[in-house]
Amino acid sequence: MSNKNLHEPTLTRTQEIGFFLVPGFTLMNFSAAVDPLQSANRLSGKRLYNWSIITGDGHSLDASSGVSIAPDYSIEEADVKFDLVIICAGTVNTREFKSRKLLDWVRKLARKGCALGAISTGAEILANAGLLDGYRCTIHWENDESFRENHPDAILTGGIYELDRNRITAAGGIASLDMMLNWISQTNGDFFSSAIAEQFIHDHVRLPSQSQRNAEIQLIQRRSPRLAKAMQLMLSNTEEILSSSEISSQVGISTRQLERLFSKYRQKSLHRYYLETRLEKARHLILYTGMSLLQISIATGFSSQSHFTRCYRNLFAKTPSSERNPEFS
Repeated sequence: MSNKNLHEPTLTRTQEIGFFLVPGFTLMNFSAAVDPLQSANRLSGKRLYNWSIITGDGHSLDASSGVSIAPDYSIEEADVKFDLVIICAGTVNTREFKSRKLLDWVRKLARKGCALGAISTGAEILANAGLLDGYRCTIHWENDESFRENHPDAILTGGIYELDRNRITAAGGIASLDMMLNWISQTNGDFFSSAIAEQFIHDHVRLPSQSQRNAEIQLIQRRSPRLAKAMQLMLSNTEEILSSSEISSQVGISTRQLERLFSKYRQKSLHRYYLETRLEKARHLILYTGMSLLQISIATGFSSQSHFTRCYRNLFAKTPSSERNPEFS
């Protein structure tokens, strides 16, 4: 492919990028971050980026899908002078989050001036090392609540990705591609970054502030913008519960009209949809955080733990305690 129409990349030397793989990492998170670098090299006709794969012990590691990746280095062997190191993780895995060897390594990288990044729950590692305090960052939405609880000094935005000074984080999935394209554009320009995006049939680089959980709401938005707004209000207010009249007032229609929209497009009442939204959030907190059941019941707007347990069992046919991850018991 000719690159005569591309703006000349501005990098004056090859940058060294490291990808640290956490056990149980998601293959898509990794590939969506590394493949843009390969495309950048191909489109520019230059070696703009080198990349290395690192694991804790230097042994091959299986992704959550079972695909095995062979690393270039262990932590001890990775003496490359990296410009950027990205922690690639999956949605659910905390086994290495407090590994002293790993935390000491990322702190050492930070002291040397290396930029640090994380994908999905990889942000937990940087936060546990104290390297996200005062930085805008993001994490996969399933881990949002526990991250806020454990790392109050990090500025968690809930966006699909964040770039704040020498820290870059992505929620995971295709957001890893958006994060890397944005990072590449900072040194090589928007035109070059857009050309890379086209290679992945990705029509534009999304903004960091875009919501992670907007698929259902965007679908409803096309059919009923007012219903979509009501659903977003419920999703954003699961601890301090809004009344039906408060929601309808903010949406700009009567409660009766709003109830009709829920019946038409969601086949359930406003109250039922709100309750299920809160219980779905509670289930994620039970599965993926160490919050107590009392804390979870409060965080999802229930007046008592017994009421919370009854509602939970009615929806999921299981009690909250039976679903508790043994890791958090």
